[in-house]
Amino acid sequence: MSAPPILLRPAAILAPALLAAVAACSDPFQLPPATLATTTVAVTLWALTGTDISLPSAYDVMLQRVARTDRTSAFDFAFDIRVDSLHDTSAVLLPRGALGLYVDGGLQLTQQPFDSITIAPTSGYQDTAAVAVRAGTVVLAASRSETCNFGFIRPIYAKLHVTAVDLVARSVTFDLLVDPNCGYRSLRADSLPPTE
Repeated sequence: MSAPPILLRPAAILAPALLAAVAACSDPFQLPPATLATTTVAVTLWALTGTDISLPSAYDVMLQRVARTDRTSAFDFAFDIRVDSLHDTSAVLLPRGALGLYVDGGLQLTQQPFDSITIAPTSGYQDTAAVAVRAGTVVLAASRSETCNFGFIRPIYAKLHVTAVDLVARSVTFDLLVDPNCGYRSLRADSLPPTE
């Protein structure tokens, strides 16, 4: 007389495979090593209004280049000069949502000195309203979200320091440091970001 067959429950079958997977990867939420160093560039943008259409008014943090808003909506913020109801003139950076585009990414004013900011925050970004700037202003930026090659959906982070606002030429110039590694938040100058 033969022994009855042994029936295994699905959980009993999957448990060893799950343990093996966990052992193989000690932290599934750990970022892979960064491959690109942070970069700093000087950028000049011209106002959306009152300037020649051929001059770039926006910046694409993800691709690290200026953009013309008449040719693409693939950018993260734009520049304009506005006059409010009291006839005060101000230079502003405009996140996508402030321009009626899909709300993604944003800008955040900070009182911290540009060089002392070493990691980007993950929250607190203004995504639908203009951010007023002047020479000396420091702003944090989060790009449109993208799917990183390891599966997370994250923005590219940057910081910028406004060095000049020219109300006559209707332009703004700023130094911009970008961490080009998707999912990373390091804003240390000229370095390969640690996993953070």
